[in-house]
Amino acid sequence: MRLLPALLLMLAVLQPIAHAQEPPQAAGATAQLPAWLVEFSNLPRNDREQYLRAFNNAKVAYQQGQWVACIGYLADCEMIFRGNPNVWNLRACCLMEQKYFEEAAEELMRVRKAMPNDPVTVMNLANLHMASGRYQESIDTIHELRDMLPYETEPELLHVLDFRELLCHVQLGQLEEAKKLVKGLSPISDTPLYYYSQAVFALAEGNRVEASRLLRIASSIFSKGNTIVPFQRALDLSGIAEMQPNPPSGK
Repeated sequence: MRLLPALLLMLAVLQPIAHAQEPPQAAGATAQLPAWLVEFSNLPRNDREQYLRAFNNAKVAYQQGQWVACIGYLADCEMIFRGNPNVWNLRACCLMEQKYFEEAAEELMRVRKAMPNDPVTVMNLANLHMASGRYQESIDTIHELRDMLPYETEPELLHVLDFRELLCHVQLGQLEEAKKLVKGLSPISDTPLYYYSQAVFALAEGNRVEASRLLRIASSIFSKGNTIVPFQRALDLSGIAEMQPNPPSGK
């Protein structure tokens, strides 16, 4: 299974977005490429360059939270060439962020048919289930993704998956299951997972002040790079901030 390019992408950006690169032109190499990429490689060079510029602009817009602009750049891509499942994947992410869940699901189903073993798509499906309130389905999909990952998967990606599963367990009222996922972590653990998980537990108790304090600490410690981006986006997608805390026991 050719997971490495997708995994590297997830680790680099830490948010499931698709990527494109100019395909190799050697005849022997094209035999290993998917049909759509072979078709793309046969486009005139100018068309390929325009396409890749538009796709890169789409990725930048996505990373900056400009969902409408991203979808516009993806439309520019498809004016040149249709059939790239990565375009559908990225458009699904934008639709999801705008809470157009049904439209996002349609895009992801198209990708799943074209690339059934693509881990980025499975990650996006887990996000969609979580964002639309289907928390058990999200947990099941995260487990499916874990089974697809190689043994040497970077801990940072696994921490992101742990956090998303934790969010789902909390939303289902399964606090003990959620806490098992971060057992052993402490403030000296080199991951935002500790602070974000404790912030979620504080939110579950209705303690927004403590949650905000923990999130500020995480932002301060992990200020370089995009380390906290996937945790924050998962937090936003989960709707955890709007949940009503459980009443204290005995009342």
